[in-house]
Amino acid sequence: MVRAKKKYGQNFLIDQSVLKKIINIINPQITDEIVEIGPGLGSMTFPIIDKTKKCIDVIEIDPEMITFLQNSEYSKKINIHAFDILKVKDSFFNKFNKIIGNLPYYISSDILIKICKINKSNKKIYFMLQKEVAERISSPPGQKIYGRLSIILQYFYVVEKLLDVPPSSFKPVPKVFSSIVELTPKDNHKIKIINFENFEKLTRLAFSQKRKTLKNNFRNILSETDLKLLDIDPQKRPETLSVEEYVCIENYMDNNKIKI
Repeated sequence: MVRAKKKYGQNFLIDQSVLKKIINIINPQITDEIVEIGPGLGSMTFPIIDKTKKCIDVIEIDPEMITFLQNSEYSKKINIHAFDILKVKDSFFNKFNKIIGNLPYYISSDILIKICKINKSNKKIYFMLQKEVAERISSPPGQKIYGRLSIILQYFYVVEKLLDVPPSSFKPVPKVFSSIVELTPKDNHKIKIINFENFEKLTRLAFSQKRKTLKNNFRNILSETDLKLLDIDPQKRPETLSVEEYVCIENYMDNNKIKI
């Protein structure tokens, strides 16, 4: 019997009614090239194969899950990549137009950041996340839950929370609700980021002390004059700024060779 492992953050989706809703949301087509992160026991993998009749690529780190998939009746329709998702080269994702997965809660933020770096207009992404994370990345400015991850994800994607999933839908039963989110790549940006690495650092610094003002959090890199030149009130708190305002700050820093 295959058991879920805590070290991989595994919770298997077993609720068939929820699975049906998720498959309908993903809406697999015969022409789709799909890759799944963490297929586990194939709860999403197998129904998708039934719908498309095509092979599906999966990224799985757990040797026991890999053996299970290799011994399943669907084995000839599954291309298994025994990788750590965080170490997969960005170019690996080029061929796929849909990326799906029930992400382990403990590394979901890292996976989301990685996915931003492979943003392409032809891709749709469907992830199961902890509900709190799903609400955070889809939150507008001004909300307490709006933060660094919200800003980075919303620069690259239109983020929609589509379906909440109760703990009882999983085995073992988690302590929290989950949600399905859809990430649709943005084709056009009002302002483009010049340096994504610096943008990551900037947003991390902005929310390092969330209760403090921008003036305080940026005191070692930007003056009040700098912020006012950008038409940004130095007394504002980090969660009140829009994605575009953070992009403007990063680009200003890059153009003026200001480093964090």
